[in-house]
Order: sequence, then structure tokens, then C-alpha cells
Amino acid sequence: MNKLRNILAVFIATAPLFAQRGSGQERAGPLLPRLPVISPTNNVRLRAPVAVVDRARGPERARQYQASPRDRVASSQPALSPPPPPGQAPTSSRAYRLPGSPSAPPLDGGPGAPARQQARVDSQAYLLTLPRAFELALTQNPDVVAQRAAEGVGAAAIGVARRYPFNPFFQFQATPYQQAPASAIAVEPNAASKTFQYYLVMVNFELAHQRRYRERNATASLSGVRWTIQQVELQSLALTEQLFFTALYRRGLRDLARANAELNDSLLSILQSQLAAGQASAADVAMVRLDTRSTLQQQRLAETNYQTALLDLGRQLNISPRVPMQLVGEMQDWQWMPASGAHLSRVVGLRSAIPNTADVETIAEELARGRPDVLAAQANITAARANISLAQANRLPTLQVGPYYQSDDFGIKYFGFRGHIQTPAINGGLPLVRQRNAEMRQQRITHEQLQARAKLEALSAIDRYERARRLVEETGAESQFDVPIELKKLEEQFLAGEVDAMLIFNARTSLIRFQQANLDMLNEAAQAAAVVTLATGLPPDALVQAVARDAREPMPPPPLPPLEQPQPRRSR
Repeated sequence: MNKLRNILAVFIATAPLFAQRGSGQERAGPLLPRLPVISPTNNVRLRAPVAVVDRARGPERARQYQASPRDRVASSQPALSPPPPPGQAPTSSRAYRLPGSPSAPPLDGGPGAPARQQARVDSQAYLLTLPRAFELALTQNPDVVAQRAAEGVGAAAIGVARRYPFNPFFQFQATPYQQAPASAIAVEPNAASKTFQYYLVMVNFELAHQRRYRERNATASLSGVRWTIQQVELQSLALTEQLFFTALYRRGLRDLARANAELNDSLLSILQSQLAAGQASAADVAMVRLDTRSTLQQQRLAETNYQTALLDLGRQLNISPRVPMQLVGEMQDWQWMPASGAHLSRVVGLRSAIPNTADVETIAEELARGRPDVLAAQANITAARANISLAQANRLPTLQVGPYYQSDDFGIKYFGFRGHIQTPAINGGLPLVRQRNAEMRQQRITHEQLQARAKLEALSAIDRYERARRLVEETGAESQFDVPIELKKLEEQFLAGEVDAMLIFNARTSLIRFQQANLDMLNEAAQAAAVVTLATGLPPDALVQAVARDAREPMPPPPLPPLEQPQPRRSR
């Protein structure tokens, strides 16, 4: 009987860990850092906060978000230098810091963090929070860094367009040696006595303001490049969010598999002792032994999947695989905000665009119009319109005119002007205008179809996210109340001698499956939130926020008592 009590003690002592991981209640501990507006580091410019602009005032308002980062950053973080080689300590406060050092940030935001997280931290691991992952995604991701280089090319193109495209044309001619025939000298003694000289300077004059249209084209192209950069940044943030929560999800499954394997091993030891005392059947021991082997393989597979998820996240953040990473937080540490007008109307950049009573259709349409790729397509329309104006202006030929000076061999000097203009007799530039108009129609159709697709993507992403969020909210109460009630009933039945070890084994397996299903729901909500970020251009902290946890953290379970020999079960 005492050993059966020990079995239940093992189960009851570890059950709060599973219940705590799967419950929707707010757990104790410090407040996790709220996701800040992403701030660039290492002198990298970032324009709008994840492409969120005031869409009520159009691109003019969007340009106001291209201010200095210090005007927009709510909570900046220090820049991170590349990680030091293994075994070498960081040399700067901006370098990768190891936990336990005087300058290292405390795990999970400050003192009072849960003991189970403190026990999980490796002393040589780099602590990675979700805001810091976003920062690294904007500063170290190779695709983002490479795409940002295109902005300098676009800015230089504006300088080329503002510069006059033609240089003055200078022509000269001189004949220092010349000899007249004798008959000419007999008639005119001064024949061929002077050097023949000719000088001409010509300047091109564009009569239809072509430079104005070239500058408009370059400005629109630069705007498109900048929106494309923000689209790449948005994709990087969404992918980072997906990979971060995937790693947290894989770690949760790893922890469940590890706890399951440990409990199976403990239960197998107890049943083997019972079998030796004649109080358990060999079939029960064989079944638990097979399950122990199975859970051990599941634990190894879960560990492999978790390490693979960390490698994927490190590749996204451009972190070497040799740098061990430790994720801060749990899947239960995040609150999923509703994608409704009441909530989105309070998001910075959307206050004047989305009303408080907006429905899903209005929200999706408004967010689709403000996506970076849609705004880049709109900039392409502006550039195509400037190309049409330039092609029409080029139908008026460029005038070349300038002064010239000439002195012939008799010493007579000539001063005058010379002009040159092409006659559009064969090619009047109309085919090029037709081509530019066709390109304009193409860009308009591309913009319309892209905006329609963006609206559908936003609708589907919001619908998926809302279904996952409601499912998490509905099952939160069940995770909090149902599991302790069932455990209490099981304990009462065990004390009454109505259950045996196999029933405890089955109940523990059901509890683990319940917690795995809870992790699956949280992971679906996290992945759906990342899809909403990618489909709508919303910043990640518009939907994903940290849970405020109070200081009433339950103490960790006491050490388990030593196992004793089981006593015969009381007869009914």
C-alpha cells in the first residue's frame, strides 16, 4: 500500500507541472517584456514600424514615418555584435552576454522567474527573447541586409535624374600648313598667308521639360524600392515569429516526452518490485516496459525536432550553429489579442483608418491597401505614369544650338550661331508612347489584382487567427479547472482502494495527451498570428502581447519520498 501511495505521490507531484504548462491561467513571476516597436541598430535605417502607416492620409502620411528611429522607438535595445567564439568571453556590453555574468540580463525579465525555467538554462547558452529575435531579424538577416542596399542605388538614381544629361559640344578645326598655287598668289598676294581656324560650341536644350519627368520616375522608383524593403522586413519578422513559436512548441513537446519517459521509468521500477512481491502481473510489467521504450524513443525524436527548430531559427537570425541558444518564455506566456476594430483602432498608425466599429471586411480591405507590396505596386504605377509623360515629351526633338568662330586663310573673321535639330519625319516617338501606355495598364492591373489577393489573404488569415484564438480562450477554463478536479477524484478513489497502478498509468497518459493538445492549440494560435502579420502588415505586438503575471508563484513540489515496498491492496 505504501508503494502505491508513492506511485500516486510521483503522479501528484508532477501533475502541477503538466497542469501549469497546459492551463490558461496567469502564472506568477515577473512581467515578460512587452514587444516594443522594432528599433534598428548598427546604423540601419528603418522607416515605418513594420509597414504600418496612417492610411487615411495616403503616402504623404507614410513618408512621415521615415523619421529618425529615436522618434518612434518605444523601447530600444542595444545592438548585438556577432557572437564570440566558443570559450571566449565577450569584450563589450553590446556583445553576446552569458547568463550569470554581472551584465547578463536575468532570465525571463527579472528576479522571481519560475524555478523550472531557471533549471533549464544552460550556463553557456545565449538567452533569446522574442523582441531580441525581431531585432536580430531586422539587423542580421542576409535577405534584409542585401535588400537594404538597393535603397542607396535608388537614391543615387534620383541624383542622376536631377543632373542635366547632356554636356556642351565643342568642335574645332585648324590648318597651320597651307600653300596656295602660283596662279592664286599672282592674283591675290595674301592667299594662304593665314591659318584657317574654326571653333564651335553647341548646347542641347530640352524643350519639353524631360528632366522633370525623369526625376518623377526616379522618385517613384525609390519609393517602390523602399516599400519593397519593408516587405522583405515584414516577411523576415513573420518568419521569425513562426520559427520562434515553433521552437517553443517543440521544446514543450520535448519536455512532455521527457516527463513521460521519467514517469514510465519510475512506474516500471515500482511494478517490477511489485512483481517480485507477487502483487503485480507479468503482463502489466511487460506493457509498461514496452511503453517505456516507446516513450524513450519519442523523447529522443522530440529532442531532435527541438534542435532542428533552433537551427532553423538561428539560420533565420544569421547566428552560427555553434552558438547555443536558449529561448526565454513559454507558449503560455503570451496573450492573443482580438483582430477586431475595437482593438486595432488603438494601434499606432491605424487610429484614424480603422474605426472602433469596423467589421472584418472593412479591416481586411484597409489593411490590404496598406501592405508594403501593394504600396510598392502603387509606386510602380506612378513611375509608369512618369514614363508616359517622358515619352510624350521626347516627341519634341531636342534643340542643339551654340556660337561659332571662324577665320579663313585670307584673315577674314566670322562670328555667328549654328543650330541642329532632328526632323521627326519617320519616327515621331508615337510607338514608344503606345508602349508606355501598355506598361501603365499592366501596372494598374497588377496593382488591382495584388490588392484583391491581399484582401483575400487578410480575410483568410484573420479568420484562421480568430478561430484559433477563440479555441484557446474556450479551453483555458477547462485547462484550469477540469484537470485538478479529475486528479482529486482519482486520489480519493486510490485512498479508498478502488484503483490500481495501471489506472494511474492510464490517467497520467491521458493527462499528457491533454497537455499536448493544449500545446497544439497554442501553437496554432501563434502560427496564425504570424500569418496575420505577413498578410496584413500589422506589427507583431498588435496581436501578440506578454501575459502580466502576478507574484503568487506556487512553490515547486517537495522532494519525493523514498520508495517503499507496496502493501496488499485492501479488498472491496
